[in-house]
Parts: sequence; structure tokens; C-alpha cells
Amino acid sequence: MSNQAEVQGNQNIVIQEVSESSITINVDGESKEIRKELSELKELLKDYQSQMFEAAGKAFNIATVTEGNFDFVVDQSRTDKSLPEELRQDLITDRNRWIQSLKQELQKQRVAVPNNPSEIINYYGWLIEVFLQKMLTPPGQAGDLRSLSFMTEAWFSSIRYLTLIRLAELIKHEDTSQAGLLNAYFQLNGNPFDGQLAEESNYDYLNLLTSLAEVDAEPFVAEIGRFLDLLLDTESDLYATSLFLETQRNRLIRQEIKEAELPELIPQYLTGLTYWLRKLAFLAKYRLVSIKDINLSYRLGSTKSFVHLYGELHGMYDQAFSDSESGDYNTIIVDQYFTYNHSVLLFKGTHISSCLENIQDDSSYISLSPLLIDQSVFANKNTQTPEVFYYIGQSKRGRRFHFAQYKNELPLQGQTSLTSNKSLTVSVENTKQPKLNDLYEQMDAVLKPFKSAAS
Repeated sequence: MSNQAEVQGNQNIVIQEVSESSITINVDGESKEIRKELSELKELLKDYQSQMFEAAGKAFNIATVTEGNFDFVVDQSRTDKSLPEELRQDLITDRNRWIQSLKQELQKQRVAVPNNPSEIINYYGWLIEVFLQKMLTPPGQAGDLRSLSFMTEAWFSSIRYLTLIRLAELIKHEDTSQAGLLNAYFQLNGNPFDGQLAEESNYDYLNLLTSLAEVDAEPFVAEIGRFLDLLLDTESDLYATSLFLETQRNRLIRQEIKEAELPELIPQYLTGLTYWLRKLAFLAKYRLVSIKDINLSYRLGSTKSFVHLYGELHGMYDQAFSDSESGDYNTIIVDQYFTYNHSVLLFKGTHISSCLENIQDDSSYISLSPLLIDQSVFANKNTQTPEVFYYIGQSKRGRRFHFAQYKNELPLQGQTSLTSNKSLTVSVENTKQPKLNDLYEQMDAVLKPFKSAAS
């Protein structure tokens, strides 16, 4: 399933094969060959009065294809989607070697990296870290389909994380230049199908992320731009690795992977994932934080101070609930300044206390909410641990927004759902959790400009 609509119209236009200089296209059973140029593809689509074409089993709108991501899109139709040869020659088979490889790369970011594996992966933040933690558990090292799924979801979560950061930049700058592309994402059907996964679990984040590479909005995470430059290079190992990781995840979802493949496939996937995560080591220079509440402390003769109740979304809490009044949240007092309340923020910096003390500089952080939220800030309980959920789409009818918990696992062969997986539905009126009414209003306000611009 793609992040684009199904191919519309009378013509079924499919890219069949790609060479260094040409593209072979099938149009309703008839093969045509054109030069490997964006202008040529646009001209062919114009001749057939179509905006849509298929490549590598995905449907694309030509409006989302630019000179920057053209090769990335069409080269996916090449048949070879194996792990790059250089990586295959030195597969990771030792269960601890991948952690040490990440540690070495993290140290290049000039951060103090400990030896404890759990602390090493903390630098990637909860959205990625949770599946890396699962990989360290006995089920994660069992060599079965579930252990493979922990790896596939670590990769998929990393793509989602990068995309959410990029979307937050566009929302902050009110950049609706790619409204059509973004609206297709915002309009995902968030309702699971007959107990199966929602559309978002099959969403083509790779295409959305690369399609936004040339948007002019000032980047908050400058390293993402350099990462995308390498990813868009179809001769790079990163590009080939991304296609391998994506292909195997899609095979897992479609129940095409046999148990007999796993002894060979799992070391390959682990090696590719480790290489991918090494390229994301720049995330160590940022900290993900949930701001649960902000209170004013101000009396006659005193300075205005703002008490921020926050939870750092790096590392796993020892217990689900705490006996303290604030649960697993901490407090910091900042004079004169405050930041977004009830929001998940990404800060530049490695020490959260320094980050929060610098909130007078609004370029030092960005809000990933409302696409990424801490559900506990909308709950009625005083003692809570952060409960992070991400946006997965809307209801086609009924005006509801849907979110999924960041640590939800993939249902595997023979499973229709998992009882441990959690979701959240936000309606215009939420009688059980009235604070969610505010989240609904925020979602509606944030998405409206993109919906209007796409109309």
C-alpha cells in the first residue's frame, strides 16, 4: 500500500524496468521506452491525461516527483533489492556487535557514551529505542519472525520519526507548498480493517520524506538534509540498504517470509539496520521531551517563574507508575520564559536541564505535537508515566483522529491483533477524557490550512 491514491483513469501506467539511460513503461499491456528523464515521464503522462503511475508496486502522483527524488522513485523498479555487497561480506552474527558498532558511531557525535547497551541506545529516543530494547531481550534474540519484526519496526519507526520532524518544520513555518502530498498523509484511514493494521502501518514514509527534501522551510535538524542527500543517491549503500529493509518488512507484513529463511535473513537485516542506524547517529545531539504541565510561580516582589513538569523520552522508566505526586515527571523552574504546554518537544542539546533553561531561544526546540503526543497529559490521573502516541489517520466519517502507541508490535502470521497494542481515538467530544477536546481542536486547526490549500 502506498501513501498515494490508487492509479486513476482508464490507463494503467506501470514502470517495468529501469536502466542507466532508459525507462520501460507498460501502458495497458503495451510497452514503451523513454529516456530516463523527468520531463520525458511527464510528457508521456500528459499524452495519456494521467497524473498517476506505478513503480515497484507503489502508486505515485507525478506532482510529487522532482528532479531531486526522480532517480530515487524510478530506480525502485530495478529488480535487485538485496543488501549491498559490501555489507553482505561482513554480516553481524554476534548479538552484541551491533551495539558496539552504534557506540562507536555515537562517539563521533562528541557525546559521552557509556558501555551499558541499554544506555547506548537511549540516544535514539523512545520511538526507535523501544524496538532496540526489544531486540536485546530473549524474544528479540530467538531468531523467529517476532524477533525479525522488532528489527523491521526499529527501521520503520526511524523513518516515521524523521518524517514527523520534517512535518513539524512545515507546520511551524505554515508552509503549505506541498499541501496535496501532506493532505494524502493527513487523510489516511486511521481505522483498522477487520482487526488488521491501519493504513499507516503500510504508509510509504520513504517517499514522503524524500519528496519533502527540497522544501524551503528552514530545517530544525540540519543533519536530516545531509542524510537525505545520501539517501537520494541511487549509487549509495544507504539507498540500497533502505530498499532492502523496506522490501523485507513488506514481505513480513504480507506473510511471505518462511521460517527456513530466517537463519540467513536475520543477520542480513541486522547488518542493514545497524548500518542505517549508524547514519542516524546525529540524533544523539537532540533530546525528546514531553511537557506535561506549566505553572506560574509569581508573588509580590518576586520574579515571574514558570514551573515546567516534564518527562524525558530517552531511556526506559523502571516502573509504570510512581508514588511521587508527579509520577515519572521532573520539574524545572525557568524565570521569565515558558514553552509549549501539553506537547512533545525536540530540543537541540544533550542535557535536558540546559535545554529547558534556554527556552527563550525558540529556535532551540520544535514541537512535534499534535502528530506526536503524550496521552498521559490528557488523562485524569495525577501520577503518570509518559505514554507516547503517534498520529495514524482519521475516520472517513465521524470526524475522529486516531493515534497508536509508540511501542505497538506488528501482528504476525495467524494473528489479527495484539492485546498489548494500544490505540487512542480523539473525537470532537470526549466524555471519558474531556482534556482530549483540546487535542481535537489543535489537530483540526493545524491540519485545516493544508486541507484548504490542497482543495
